[in-house]
Amino acid sequence: MTTVTEENCRSKPRHEIEFPSETVAQRPRYNMLLTSAIYSNRSQLLHMHNMALNRAHFYSFIYQRLNRSVDFNFQPGLMYLYMSATADVTASQGFINGSAIFYDNHCYYPNWYNKILDFNKTTPLFGPRAWREDDYAETTNYLREPTNRTVDIHDYGTGWNSNYSSQAYKTAPWYPLWLPDLTGNQDSLTKFTYAVGIKFSNETGKFIDNEFVAIPYFGPPQPGINDNEENSPSLPVKWTKPYFDCGRSNKWIVTASAPVVEYMPRYSDFIHLRRPRTVAVSAMDIEFERIDINPCPISDGNPEPNYFAGTARCKPSTMCEVIHGFGFRRGGYQCVCKPGYYYPWWHDGPFLGLEIEQATGAEYDVGFECLQVEELMVPPNEMPSFVERKRRSASLQDRFLDLISPSDSSPRVSPTEALSDSESTRQKRSTPRKVKKLVAKRSAIKSIRERMQERRFIPRYQGEKRFMRHKRDLFDQELYARMEKILYRKQNTNKGNCRTKPDYELFLPGDAGYGAERQFEGEARTALRLSHFLCDFLQNIDEYEEFGSVRGDKRLNETHILGEVLANVMSNFKILGSGAFFDRYKFRMSPPENNTDPRFVHGITREFFGPFAYTHTAADTDGTEKFRAVDYAGFKAPYTQQRWFRDMKARWQTNFEGLEQYTAKPMVRSDPNGTSLVRWEHYPLRYFAPKYEHGEWLRPTFKCDGMVDEWVVTYVAPFFGMNPLKTRLEFHGVVTVDVKLDFLELRQCPGDYSVANAFKNTARCHFKSQYCLPLPLQTPTQRYLRGAYKCECRQGYEYPFNDLSWFFDGQMMEEEYNKMLRGEPNRYDTLKCRIAGASSVTISWLLLSLSFFLYLWNRS
Repeated sequence: MTTVTEENCRSKPRHEIEFPSETVAQRPRYNMLLTSAIYSNRSQLLHMHNMALNRAHFYSFIYQRLNRSVDFNFQPGLMYLYMSATADVTASQGFINGSAIFYDNHCYYPNWYNKILDFNKTTPLFGPRAWREDDYAETTNYLREPTNRTVDIHDYGTGWNSNYSSQAYKTAPWYPLWLPDLTGNQDSLTKFTYAVGIKFSNETGKFIDNEFVAIPYFGPPQPGINDNEENSPSLPVKWTKPYFDCGRSNKWIVTASAPVVEYMPRYSDFIHLRRPRTVAVSAMDIEFERIDINPCPISDGNPEPNYFAGTARCKPSTMCEVIHGFGFRRGGYQCVCKPGYYYPWWHDGPFLGLEIEQATGAEYDVGFECLQVEELMVPPNEMPSFVERKRRSASLQDRFLDLISPSDSSPRVSPTEALSDSESTRQKRSTPRKVKKLVAKRSAIKSIRERMQERRFIPRYQGEKRFMRHKRDLFDQELYARMEKILYRKQNTNKGNCRTKPDYELFLPGDAGYGAERQFEGEARTALRLSHFLCDFLQNIDEYEEFGSVRGDKRLNETHILGEVLANVMSNFKILGSGAFFDRYKFRMSPPENNTDPRFVHGITREFFGPFAYTHTAADTDGTEKFRAVDYAGFKAPYTQQRWFRDMKARWQTNFEGLEQYTAKPMVRSDPNGTSLVRWEHYPLRYFAPKYEHGEWLRPTFKCDGMVDEWVVTYVAPFFGMNPLKTRLEFHGVVTVDVKLDFLELRQCPGDYSVANAFKNTARCHFKSQYCLPLPLQTPTQRYLRGAYKCECRQGYEYPFNDLSWFFDGQMMEEEYNKMLRGEPNRYDTLKCRIAGASSVTISWLLLSLSFFLYLWNRS
């Protein structure tokens, strides 16, 4: 990494500017996403995978849908491609550093040239690529701090060193993975036929046809479950080796790529001469240094190949666990005690890898070791039975003292008898008047206390019981009962009975969706990407602009937005629905070609336009998924009256404070052959768009609409355009994604009182000897369950059982606790940690003998 620089990279051979593919371990593979757990240290790569597939689906759909000569001018124009790549980068801060679409030789038909390029002519190469720029030196950045809001967009098919299709081009490892596609020998493996159903509406409150219009198209391939090779031809997304991006970003990057399919040649009446051909590659880039490495040894959670496996410096008595967020640097792990060992009393918790890497040789030799547990026990199958023993009372103490005290000693008076004697004496001495006053005073105090207790507890529903919880308790019985009610409502609401339930039973409390903003951030940024694109396009594009031989883009049309929301759903298993809902009279389209109607001279303005795509699983398809889209403008009830739309509009209708300003620097080709790069007429382009925090996560809802029919949690992001006079911003609508609630992991560990989590303080750990940590469930498709935690021993305690674990699993704790509540045989009370070192305490026979002789001497 250090020997390859911007100055010498051109002279280096290919093998010196590439790393082995094993340096990026556990890369997401499409056919394993629903059967394998994707951990948080691979969330960036998963989002890259999904976004590359997203763009491949969109361009494949849009080019085949608009594959008539009359639709040529309505295909995505120059700025559409540039702004789409820009939105991929600006909306995915921390996930994606670069986005591009690279077309093969003479496979792109530009529709923005005016008069200098004939219709149905192609360009040699075309590759718009957006890259996040380090803008600390910008003249407008007076703080000299990088903002991550400036993007460079260049056409990499332009210039003297632009032939990325050549074998001598060293910085395009994604090209031979897909291109060139000259023969149809592997079309059955490299293409797949998708069929989407769309219900159109061109009139408010009415659909053109009540049936869905089937639109088939060829897209990225669909692999089988046994296609395990990294570069199998049937995988829709392929990964490159880490390579040095010489002459461009000049950084070590990794690229996820997916194919774009189109009919070639275009506009031919001879169908038998046309075939679906891979014409371009959608590519998403990330800096190699931002990808976490796993230095732990090879195991089930760290499979081969992994170049950095075994580089952790854990001692033999410990084992390695990876830590998320360290990137490409040492120390991204921690060393936990192996089963049969415990932490020393002077050390709290695991040994951090960062401390181990920074330790001196002497510190490493004498430290970072766990102590061995002695006399381990066999885990019981059920709760062992013990001899019942009553609590020691005063009468038992009297009988014990009678056995060991001399016979001539005076009898001892029990505390109960002494209390009763003193009380009776006081009653004899007191007068009847004083007794009455004392009794009345005590009864008054008792009644006041009872009324105070009644005021403190107000039942919220019939049958609620009062639970006493002390301040320091880490388990809340009331929250546990509330969690049971939430899970019961979710499990007992389904597609078959949702229409018979009242509206309030189709919602869960807002805090029941705790964690969605972090666990589903990638899905939310998919909606944010579309929001950023719409903001950029609506604030900068004017269809009447012409710059010499280059014409401006047309307005957005219905097919564009339908393709965008369909791509959101088809590229991500977790997203069940996605929509783009325009405010009233905010969606304007360009007039149709050869228009003669004077009403549509200046375009068509729709009162409502809300395309919504969703995944539909029907019984008549043998459980396979279908992708459908519907225009919400065709429904009788307008979507602008929905609460999620009204709330977002009320927040952003008049106040745009807080929106971020993004800057794009487009460089375009000077002529159709790509001789050189020149600045776009409007340079730079600036637009205002929301941040991730400006969107809103809605409460978990069962969408009983005949389309999704699932429990979902929805993210809503606004987008903005300009008013008709181009003088100020306007709220133009919202973008939504519906994520399946079953993918959300519950967090039952103790939390602060200010954290809105319905499931906090419900973990069944023994908190005197244990503490709680989240533990992801090994069921990728069903995670909204109890037990996603583990109970580890506190400092000074040890795990007592002789098995291959060092903690108590949360699912086991929940199961044993439920058995105890049902009165079944269980071992819940044995699932505790014991004091460390207690097993090694031995008996002292000398001390025992001395105590026995002292006892006999006292009796004599």
